[in-house]
Amino acid sequence: MAPPFVCRLAVLLAALAACARADSEAYPSASAAGMAATADCSLQPECDPARSPRITVLHEEARIFLYSRMLNDSECDHIIKLAEPHLMRSGVVDTSTGKEAVDNVRTSKGMFLARGQDPIIASIEQRIAKWTLMPVGNGEGLQVLRYEKGQEYEGHYDYFFHKEGVANGGNRYLTVLTYLNDVEEGGETTFPNIPAPGGDNGPEFSDCARKVLAVKPRKGDAVLFHSIKPTGELERLSLHSACPVIKGVKWSAPKSVIFVFALEQWVHVGHFAEGPDEVPVAIEQKTQVDVNYPDCKDLDASCDPWANNGECENNVEYMIGTKERPGHCIKSCGKCADFYEYKGDRSEL
Repeated sequence: MAPPFVCRLAVLLAALAACARADSEAYPSASAAGMAATADCSLQPECDPARSPRITVLHEEARIFLYSRMLNDSECDHIIKLAEPHLMRSGVVDTSTGKEAVDNVRTSKGMFLARGQDPIIASIEQRIAKWTLMPVGNGEGLQVLRYEKGQEYEGHYDYFFHKEGVANGGNRYLTVLTYLNDVEEGGETTFPNIPAPGGDNGPEFSDCARKVLAVKPRKGDAVLFHSIKPTGELERLSLHSACPVIKGVKWSAPKSVIFVFALEQWVHVGHFAEGPDEVPVAIEQKTQVDVNYPDCKDLDASCDPWANNGECENNVEYMIGTKERPGHCIKSCGKCADFYEYKGDRSEL
């Protein structure tokens, strides 16, 4: 059963979608990709109604929303200025094992901001909390990403499949991705498991984004998508990727590059502890089929505790076995990759 707050959130999001349907006639310019709804100007400081902030439902079933102009230009520029001196090569974590590494599946650079790092960051965190209906404390620190020309992030879930992923505030429930600069071509966020409305997004999208649901990077716009269904299961439609940047705005960096800057926040089902004064609290999740190795299963209900007690090392023949004689606890021992074909994706850190 889903946690009570998840049920309440599902009801509120359903109400938002209903409002969007009711308002669709008032915004005839809304595309077939979704329904338009007016964004509450109170979400933004110094909001200019003439700029027409708007929330658009991009996909109702998957609960994917676009908030146009969630951040103003000065906020975007402030975040870039804070982050740029501290950017490092982004990493990935294998969703089955929890092991972190640098991988060519993700070629961007990034860094994390502390929660409430300054008044502007605190204001943005409050705005995200108000939009998502989730407490500020459930969110990880805002991550700033920079994709240079040709860089991309292949399809992945933000959902964690390993135990370590739920040890601090439970699993990631939703993601808010905000663009900090405009890009002329490429750099789209795509959802490969969702076809493009009408089958084709048109020539204004790069080839990477033509046939699937996709969002073009526009300064200040934010995309909200959910990694978990209201029932507690993985939302498979949340599979997403970042297309390569082809043409963009040049930033006054030490070297002249073409890139897209993005601000990302992962929001957990419970409080995400930050700093030495907060104690992480694990929140159990509904058992999932591992989308990376769906055929990999334990053959004994005791495999998990056995693995925790060191039996994967002490009793290799029974627990893991060989390809000729596979063992009984391959999944709990984290050896699926040695026996089964990889069919999934990696999740970002």
